[in-house]
Amino acid sequence: MKSLPALPVVSPCFSAAFRAVLHEVLARGARLRGARQENQRARRSALSQSGTFVGHRPYARGDDLRGIDWSAYARSGELFVKQLEEEERRTATLLLDLSASLLVGTPPRRLFALRLAALVGGMALRHLDGLLVLAPGAGPRARVVFQGPADLDRLLAHLEDLPIAASEPRQTMELLLQRSAAGRVHWISDFADPSACEAVLAAVRRRGGHVTGWLPAIPEDAVAPKSGYVRIADPETGEHFTVAIDRLLANELQRELELLRRRQDRLFAQCGCPLLRWSVPATEVPDVAAYQELSALCSR
Repeated sequence: MKSLPALPVVSPCFSAAFRAVLHEVLARGARLRGARQENQRARRSALSQSGTFVGHRPYARGDDLRGIDWSAYARSGELFVKQLEEEERRTATLLLDLSASLLVGTPPRRLFALRLAALVGGMALRHLDGLLVLAPGAGPRARVVFQGPADLDRLLAHLEDLPIAASEPRQTMELLLQRSAAGRVHWISDFADPSACEAVLAAVRRRGGHVTGWLPAIPEDAVAPKSGYVRIADPETGEHFTVAIDRLLANELQRELELLRRRQDRLFAQCGCPLLRWSVPATEVPDVAAYQELSALCSR
């Protein structure tokens, strides 16, 4: 059996320089996009859950009528909804793609995917009540819960330790729907096979969940190489060969890149979910401005 070609090496994701940038960006107080909306949605959906009564809030259009406290209405003439303890919890879910395709790019896309996960996760820990990290293919580390700002270092260690692993859409759906992913799902991937993502998005939407797709965009996504060589490998058989890039192949590669981008955009648009492309920094050296821009994208 032939051995597989060596995978590109990814530098340590969370150097001291990156950690300093991360702490500075988080300290500036940007809030995770959708936190307020998720809180309001949680307040409405919590009526169908069990929980401890903690008070009232004014009725808002769209609230479940079963949650109205009619005794309070009889006393005051105004509509109030009972609040349960679960209504006060706001959570988010990170769904991470660990596939080898994220090793494409110089530096590899995976480096920035994990740094993006660190920022989104850090914002959730700082401003929400909990964070669930799902990593299909990671075995016993596929589902881990974090809570509170003090868990940031634990989150970074967990992200750094995740393997390169392939997973099937079925595994992803099982993880997401096992106990229902909490809050908004932030899916970080290259979405290299949009058709494989469709069933996952549809399953989450059927459960009333909300997904934001995050695609760390590298220069190779926009412009195909005009010359040089491309190595093609079959991960199942180990067969691999090198092809010289001529004008015809370069044009075909460019056409495929443009087609993939349209398929990705169409997939998320059809599912009613946003797909956010983050243009990654040109170098591995972390820059406050680049990650501050990213935090603003999260907050919009």
